[in-house]
Amino acid sequence: MICPYCHRHCTGDDLLMQCGPRCPAIPPFPAKVLRHNRCPHGRLPQPRRLCPACARRVPREYAEGPSHTILVTGAPRSGRSTWLAELLRRLSTGEVAHTVPGLSTRLLGDHASPVLISLRRANTAPVVLALHELSAEDIPPTAAGVVHLVDPAHLPGVRTLFGWSAEPPPATPAWPPHLPVAVTLSKLDLVWDAVEPGSPLRRPSPHATAYVEPDGLDVHHEVTAWLARWGGAPPPPRHRCFALSARSAGYRVADPLLWLLATFGAYGVARS
Repeated sequence: MICPYCHRHCTGDDLLMQCGPRCPAIPPFPAKVLRHNRCPHGRLPQPRRLCPACARRVPREYAEGPSHTILVTGAPRSGRSTWLAELLRRLSTGEVAHTVPGLSTRLLGDHASPVLISLRRANTAPVVLALHELSAEDIPPTAAGVVHLVDPAHLPGVRTLFGWSAEPPPATPAWPPHLPVAVTLSKLDLVWDAVEPGSPLRRPSPHATAYVEPDGLDVHHEVTAWLARWGGAPPPPRHRCFALSARSAGYRVADPLLWLLATFGAYGVARS
């Protein structure tokens, strides 16, 4: 297991437990000390488990099931916090689960960074996601995927369209070649007039029961063309392009996350 907070490797037996309130005070002890699920005093311990390196609470679902670390990156004011807040709102209120039959979602821990989300589909074990909001330079080796947000207002071609003064484009992150990266044009509402009537982005997101690959590729090719036309940074080796708006009711907010889940094998893929 990898701690979602300090990224240290440890086993479930290494996680620390604590005695209950009726026991004499002793320091936390490794879970492997338990005998018949009893503490050294023969009583039930507290249910929470702590990382032996950073002493933060590790939820049981994270410790016992499959988990994936997802980074949310982007330049300052690219919409990272806004997108993450809207995604969490949809998860916590059940909106995402309502559109995906058989899916249930639950937020774990204290909701601080990283945000831990438990996803469970019918008759399957839960999968826990750890979402970190970080700069692209702080990629931990434990990362399984990235949602990289690009603010269109930072792109030279968009600034020219609006008659805004030029500014240096954001630096290109050095992505590891194996890492799946959802390159996501945020603030789609800003450039909505550039979306042609027949664009796939005019269609509602179809990724309900599975990630619909044809729709994803259609969006990818259109956004790729936009980024090239507007002076976006070269994409990383393993990427898929998206566009969304997290304002008001939000639009295609969950698409990058669903693609990453499909990449991890935690979400189905429809080929037609």
